[in-house]
Amino acid sequence: MIVSQGQDWPRLWLRAAREQIAQLARSRALRVSLGVFLTLRLLTLVAALLMARDMSAARPDLLRFNLLTLEGNPSGITYYASLPAHAPFAQVVEPWRRYDTAWYILIAMQGYFPDTRIVFPPLYPALTRFVELFCGGNFVLAALIVSNVFCAAAFYLFYRLTAWEWGDRVATRALILLAAFPTGFYLVAGYTEPLFLTFTLGAFLAALDRRWWLAGGLAFLASLTRLQGVVLCLPLGWIAYVQCREVARRALIDRLPALIGALLGTLAFVAFITYGQLGSMEQAYAEGWKLASHLPWDSVITYMQRLFTGITAAHEHNNAFTLLLMAALGVVVLLRFQRAYALYVWSTLAVILVRYHFGEGLEGAQFESAIRYVLLLFPCFAAGALILQRPRAFWLTVAVMALMQVYLLNDFVHWVWVA
Repeated sequence: MIVSQGQDWPRLWLRAAREQIAQLARSRALRVSLGVFLTLRLLTLVAALLMARDMSAARPDLLRFNLLTLEGNPSGITYYASLPAHAPFAQVVEPWRRYDTAWYILIAMQGYFPDTRIVFPPLYPALTRFVELFCGGNFVLAALIVSNVFCAAAFYLFYRLTAWEWGDRVATRALILLAAFPTGFYLVAGYTEPLFLTFTLGAFLAALDRRWWLAGGLAFLASLTRLQGVVLCLPLGWIAYVQCREVARRALIDRLPALIGALLGTLAFVAFITYGQLGSMEQAYAEGWKLASHLPWDSVITYMQRLFTGITAAHEHNNAFTLLLMAALGVVVLLRFQRAYALYVWSTLAVILVRYHFGEGLEGAQFESAIRYVLLLFPCFAAGALILQRPRAFWLTVAVMALMQVYLLNDFVHWVWVA
């Protein structure tokens, strides 16, 4: 019996799929990125479980609610409902039900209401809600699955992009620096950093490969993950401009999706908030988080004033030092990297600084969460890998950062504010 080519397409498809899988398995990018991801995931998982055995620190008042007397904050109901005691892996994931993770889960469970939750974009809660359908009511597990899948993807894309620009050795070191960074555990926690990194790195790779619709779509998703995603218009627009000079001018139309994708995502979320009559985002920032928009250097001036009057918080110094370090690495990026990377780094730093705390005492701490936000500055980690060429200096830096990560993870598990 003779089988035609049309009838034999399943066999051809399976053969092609096997070849692709075999090629991917031989990929150094996949081996290194998965190795670094699994190391970070397993070590932080075990460490958090050991740290959680001594839960002497009380949970914040925000989460206290008595079902019998109805006393306390009703948001506490959602917090406890997000992780039923009988849910799969409840004890394993409990140490990761902290701070912003609870807010994302609140949105995943209830949606949006006219309150302070509108400052959190919808993509991560939506994905968490979908994955929870397969997690037996365990929203925390669902949130962690989403974050960890995207963390592995982000590590792979980061390696590919860095190796493309600077070679495998720099890519390996840059990835290790990112994972070992003091707040690296947030990349495997229930936060949006791994999603944003995945979409951002994918958009860069797509733009450099001249796949403009893909770049624009990924930038659109990035801006639905974190509000600062709108800054991707700058580096992607620059890449489009540089490449447009090399071809016919009419090709600018083809590059338009990469330029406007991030902006459209931000506008879509703002339109949803506006037409849903969910309130003002600036008002939500002010009432819920003591944040307002000011010029970037206002935060620096306020921090210096607080420093000389002795009212700064401990985590405020961590944030200030981290921003100073990233600014120094940003100078390296400006001098030695493509202009698109410098545009991304400095526009992101500006967005981090533009949010100004106006509260009193600890509520007025400047640079809030900067030590976590800088995880998004992937070119700075590549710059660090280029600087740390000597193995002894590199591994000493990794060891110091890893020890700091253990310290901060312990604070995070015990409800001590980190970022």
